[in-house]
Amino acid sequence: MLRAVFRTIFFLIIAGQGHATNVGLVGIFNEALDKDPSFQVAKNELDASGFLQAQAKAGLLPSIQLEGFHSDVNQKIISSTNELYRNGSANYPTKSIALTVTQPLYNRSLWLGYSQAKTRVKQAVVSFGVAEQDLILRSANAYLNALAAHDVLIFTKAEHSAIKEQLDLVRVKHDSGLVAKAELHDAVARFSLSQADLISAVNGLDDSLRGLQELTGSVVKHVRPMRENFELKPPFPEGVGYWIQDALKQNLMMKYRRLSVELAGKEVQRQKAGHLPVLGLVVSSGREDTGNSLFGGGSDIETNNLMFKLSVPLFSGGGTVARVGEAVTRVYSAKDELEREHRQVERKTRGAYRAVVGGIARVDALQSAVIAQESARHFRVQGEYAGTETTLAVLDAERDLYSAKRDLARARYEFVLSRLMLKQAVGTLNLDDIIEIDRLLIE
Repeated sequence: MLRAVFRTIFFLIIAGQGHATNVGLVGIFNEALDKDPSFQVAKNELDASGFLQAQAKAGLLPSIQLEGFHSDVNQKIISSTNELYRNGSANYPTKSIALTVTQPLYNRSLWLGYSQAKTRVKQAVVSFGVAEQDLILRSANAYLNALAAHDVLIFTKAEHSAIKEQLDLVRVKHDSGLVAKAELHDAVARFSLSQADLISAVNGLDDSLRGLQELTGSVVKHVRPMRENFELKPPFPEGVGYWIQDALKQNLMMKYRRLSVELAGKEVQRQKAGHLPVLGLVVSSGREDTGNSLFGGGSDIETNNLMFKLSVPLFSGGGTVARVGEAVTRVYSAKDELEREHRQVERKTRGAYRAVVGGIARVDALQSAVIAQESARHFRVQGEYAGTETTLAVLDAERDLYSAKRDLARARYEFVLSRLMLKQAVGTLNLDDIIEIDRLLIE
């Protein structure tokens, strides 16, 4: 019963995958560019940052304001010491219009704010670059995880079939009285465990494909496998010191943190500018038309003003001093963040470099292990036929062989991912790296 249920689940999933069109890494990445929510947030932030400079520049340019009003006035004398106006009333309209132009002449705070806005735009561009590299790495990682899960399923199926053959053979021998019942139970137990592993492998592949769907928003049912014989290239130039040196100069998060320190320093200067005088030019032109008045006829008056306005801050309740103190403290925080990033980048670069170099050696060792395990299995199978090896020894050999094959496949994918992580650490990760991996996939 359990076996029938398992076969139904397994073949339904595999059948659904078998009719899917193969998808390459470049295709996954291109879809993620348009549909990955995290990357879309970064794009929106970059677009929004384009307005920062214009907003700050607006404070340096003239502002023009047009005002006008119309009122109906009703005046009535209640009392007056003037003998001529002891009583009386008047009703008349009043119209007024004024045009005012204000131009800042000296305002250091505004100029520093404009400089900050330009730096924030640079920082937004760098932040978008960080998001782009992160998407490349996430896409590659999700795709390689799917390939690894696919390999696990293939190897687990092969191991399952091999154990099934051994189980059938043991049953025949047991029925013939050639093996003990304990050996049959060992074979049955191994077969049951392989069924559980196969179910787990099917679920693992489905989950990894869902990881690709999380990036693209589209259902991905199958991925193109990777060639096994691709060249494992070591980092060039050799020596982790060269890579750390480049990373500290080119890493995008390091650039982002440096800009944060620069912004914090400018904020200190901007807050200090609150102690400085502000000079502005105000030009206004207005006209007021009064239809009448209580004391006689109306008037139509045009007024033109030219005014230099100087404002000298003397005391603001200590607010400016407090804001300067806050800004200075934030400079310290930005520098600490930069130092933290410096240490993290150095550690990540060193780790990625060693992972690439060590990955080559690991793949070579596992290739040798697979060859050795194949020979071991062959001789144990021959020994089983000759009566010198037990079925359990053969099953152990099958398990060790496919475990080595799974480790070898995973090691290749980890090597590819480590190269990408090394390039991300030094700030050079780009679309060409995705294309290079895509060329390793089988059509």
